[in-house]
Amino acid sequence: MRRRNQCGASGLHVPLDLRPGRFYGLPQGNAGGGPFTIHSLAATGCEEDIETHTHHDAHFVFVLSGTYVTSAYGASEAARPPALIFNPPGTTHRDRFMRGIGTFMIVSLSSATFREAADLQSLAPVATQLFHPGALTSAFQVVREMCSGRDPGVLESGGWELLSETDSAALVASTTPAWAARAYEVVMDRSSAAALRIGQVAAEIGVHPVHLARVFRRVWGCSPGELLRWRRTDRAAELLRGTTRTAAEIAQEVGFVDQSHLTHAFRARVGLTPGAYRRMFRGYKTERASMD
Repeated sequence: MRRRNQCGASGLHVPLDLRPGRFYGLPQGNAGGGPFTIHSLAATGCEEDIETHTHHDAHFVFVLSGTYVTSAYGASEAARPPALIFNPPGTTHRDRFMRGIGTFMIVSLSSATFREAADLQSLAPVATQLFHPGALTSAFQVVREMCSGRDPGVLESGGWELLSETDSAALVASTTPAWAARAYEVVMDRSSAAALRIGQVAAEIGVHPVHLARVFRRVWGCSPGELLRWRRTDRAAELLRGTTRTAAEIAQEVGFVDQSHLTHAFRARVGLTPGAYRRMFRGYKTERASMD
C-alpha cells in the first residue's frame, strides 16, 4: 500500500484497491473463525494519510475509541464510539479517524460469502451504520472473545450473528436509551481516573447501579468494568506508540493500579507485553518509512 511521505500531501486521483485482509492501521491481534477474519487495529499516523480506497471484501468496522469520519448511510459525519459500520463488497470511501487516533475491530468476510448470505436475507446494499442494539451486542461479544480465548467457533458464531443483524433493522433509528449512551461516554472520558467506580458513573447519569449494570450489558454486550479496562488498555497503547514514557508512568497515567496490573491487562487485550508492543510499533514505523 503506497503512503504519503508527510502529512497533508496531496492524494491519488484513482482510489487505492485494498485486497482482502488489508486495512489502514497498526495490527494489535488477528484471528479467524470459519469464513470470518477478525482484526484488532489502532489508527496511526496522520488523518491526511488516508486516501480514497476500495475494499473488495465485505467487512464490519467497530469503533471502540476515537472519532470516526465516515460517509456511511445513516451516520453523522463524525461518529463517536461505539459505532458499528457495515461495508458491503466494493465499498469505495475515505473513512478515517479524526487526527489519526482511535482503536477499532474489523470483521471481514469474502464477497462470495456475502453473496451467499444475501440470497437468504436482505443485506444492507451500501455502507451503513448499524444502530440496532442486537448488532452492537454481537460486535462487543466478538471483542470480548478477541480479548480472551479467541476460540474459532465462538468467533465464527459471532460473525454470523453480526451478519444476521445486517438487514432492514440496520436502517432504523437507535432504540438505545439516551442514558446508556451517556454512561458509555462517561466511562470512556473518565477512564484515567484510578478511583473511578461504577457507582459514581450511575450517580452521574441518574440511575441505580443495578439498573446500569443490567441495561449496559444488554445494550453493549459488556459490563461497564470491562469497558473501563479496555479503554485504559487502549489509552496505554496510544502512549506506548506516541511517547517515551516508561510502562510504570503510563500505568499511573491511564488509571491502572501499577505496572503489573497494566501488563496483565495489556497482554490479555493485545497478546503482548507493553515493551514488546512498543518494539513492534517501532518496527512497523520503520517498515512504513521504507514504503514512502
